[in-house]
Amino acid sequence: MGGRTLAVDVREAREVMRLDVVASVPGAPAPLLGVVNLRGTVLAVADARPLLALAPKPASSGGAAIVLAAGGREAAVPIDGVLGLEWFDAPLPADPMPDGPLKSFAAGLVPRPDEPAILLDAARLLEALCAPWTPAGPEAQP
Repeated sequence: MGGRTLAVDVREAREVMRLDVVASVPGAPAPLLGVVNLRGTVLAVADARPLLALAPKPASSGGAAIVLAAGGREAAVPIDGVLGLEWFDAPLPADPMPDGPLKSFAAGLVPRPDEPAILLDAARLLEALCAPWTPAGPEAQP
């Protein structure tokens, strides 16, 4: 995504899907690109690129998205493509990564032959994507 090799734990990835028709949501916060129908279920499509300090790219019809589910949240996140499914024992520490937004969502590094993939903490990423919708303070409670 955005020229970076990113990974998610298979336990937090529900599936990879094609974005056919993304319906816009009037007045939605910036991360929400719209919603899609996934086998009869309405699913949010959220852009993670700005959170990860990657160049934004509009979701296109027919483009790929990974459906993430973690921490009681679920959303489709547009991606550039899928490299495959790789086995690893445990992620390496993310300490060598430069400080910044991408590192704040890193759960570690997955060893790969060319360069390590950044293992994303899907729960933390989904929480941050949902933050614009979360009511703040007691005045927001019904």
